[in-house]
Amino acid sequence: MSGYEHKERAVIRALAHRKRRALIWLAAATAIAALAPASAPAQLDDPGITPFTMQIDLCAKAGTLDLPGGVTVPVWGFARLTGIQTCAEVTAQVPGPVLDVPLNEVVMVVIHNDDASDPIGEPVGLEIPGQAIEQGPVEAPDGGTASFTFTASAPGTYLYGSPSNGGRQTAMGLYGALIVRSATPGQAYGTPASAYDSEATLVLSAIDPAFNANPDGYNMLAWAPTYWLINGKAYPQTDEISAPAGSTILLRYLNAGFDNTSMAILGAHERVISRDAYTVDPFDAVSETIAAGQTTDALVTAPAAGARFALYNRQLHLTNGAFGSPAYSSPGGMMTFIQGS
Repeated sequence: MSGYEHKERAVIRALAHRKRRALIWLAAATAIAALAPASAPAQLDDPGITPFTMQIDLCAKAGTLDLPGGVTVPVWGFARLTGIQTCAEVTAQVPGPVLDVPLNEVVMVVIHNDDASDPIGEPVGLEIPGQAIEQGPVEAPDGGTASFTFTASAPGTYLYGSPSNGGRQTAMGLYGALIVRSATPGQAYGTPASAYDSEATLVLSAIDPAFNANPDGYNMLAWAPTYWLINGKAYPQTDEISAPAGSTILLRYLNAGFDNTSMAILGAHERVISRDAYTVDPFDAVSETIAAGQTTDALVTAPAAGARFALYNRQLHLTNGAFGSPAYSSPGGMMTFIQGS
């Protein structure tokens, strides 16, 4: 074999080796890509929408709510989706999940209205009074999704819900609480006057079972609730608020109902520090009225260990069911207790 032929074969072998090595690297890269987790959702391409830094996925679907006296009513509610969950894997919540967001976060809320097993059957929107949603009035169509983006630029307590269908969707249960955290831990608004040791979110609402049974055919002029709820429960099903004796509790009131609601604490004053996520000159109140759609933050000192204060609706919405019906009971309604530990 000539020296030229020897060199030629050496070059061919080298090229073949490089080709085999390239194919091996390509196969390995493909396998690694297949095993890697899915990447984060792509940012919006629309230059008029701020790229988001936090995504919250909410499913809007039908469900039921159990009330005292063995009564069950149909509802519509939000449920939060995590990971690779689908709407079929979650249950409608009334109220919807508390959305906890750091200050200055750019948040995209994606509404999934696509549950074939428990459909609402109509478009669902989203509004958060006090938060500027960049897309404006958008709805997730029946069987589809819609995205809403806002910047959590101010700390406080906010009410979110669907304004669609003339408020009927809110009345059916499509509402919840959004909390924007201040940059100072333990201070609701980043001021010493808003300092607290623990907190309780209290979403206030009411149910008229006749409306829930036929939301689209019901005459809203006949609206007559017979159940008054704190976080979707009527007393005696409501959850007590427990805190160490002498500690400061932040009560975050959100009125998702259609009537102004006055809340009182029997045995203590509450110190009101904000309304609608705007701080006010703090003042003490025996009974504080939270207007329909409004939020109010108040501080209260926990009682001595073993003692408790009644936290209740001062308008005496303290019964369950229509008077004279088999489901009627008293006490009930919009009441719970603050327990010292």
